[in-house]
Amino acid sequence: MSIRQIQVLLVEDDEISAQAARTMLERLGCRVDTASTGGEAIELFGKDIYDLILMDWQMPQMDGLETTARLRRMPQGRVTPIVGTTASMSRLECLAAGMNDFLAKPFNEQKLFIVISNNLKSGAPAPESKSMKESNTPVTGNEEKLYDLTMVQTISGGDAAFVKRMVQLFIDTVPPSMKDLQNETDQQNWLSVSKLAHKIKATIDSMGITQIKEVVRSIESNGKKGEELDKIPGQVQEVNSVLEACMNQLKRDFAI
Repeated sequence: MSIRQIQVLLVEDDEISAQAARTMLERLGCRVDTASTGGEAIELFGKDIYDLILMDWQMPQMDGLETTARLRRMPQGRVTPIVGTTASMSRLECLAAGMNDFLAKPFNEQKLFIVISNNLKSGAPAPESKSMKESNTPVTGNEEKLYDLTMVQTISGGDAAFVKRMVQLFIDTVPPSMKDLQNETDQQNWLSVSKLAHKIKATIDSMGITQIKEVVRSIESNGKKGEELDKIPGQVQEVNSVLEACMNQLKRDFAI
């Protein structure tokens, strides 16, 4: 089966990750429907026939594990390839959950093509890997640049308007996540804090915000395990401070 014109269900709750994946899929010639929750995925799957599903592991209400289990109980779900997309789970864990394959985040167009091709038994050649171009966005004076749009620019294929749309999406969607992260931390809802940190992790990886990369991963891990909880409030303040400064840089650099 050729990848072009296949119908893909993209299940992803992070808006930036979803937009990036959708753009790559459409460039490969796929037709794409998106769902931001497990419930939406099940509803769409009951209405249409899909050649493949890309399933995010961590989502609110119903995670990728439960969503996959429910899809497998549906008649067409028994044979539809499901590929887990995650930055924290292993291929073996995805296979054990009933998925067919695994795609580690963040991924590029070539890796996406290969995993789809393998699961559809397509013989088409993979697209050439595009070299990463360094971000040439100006930074005023000696101010430290907090972001690196290399990945976004690579996905864009040279489309400057797409890059600006992704920047705008980041500026629009991050403040609510920051507020939720702070509120859940104040209420000591550590599992919710962990899930919010996981979502922010995908966003900062896409935007190349490396300064808080390990801090966010620490919040996610410790919130989930219930360890070193006394450190989390300070770490959350650090994350929110860097994200605020990064948004200010992006607004200035892209005249938003």
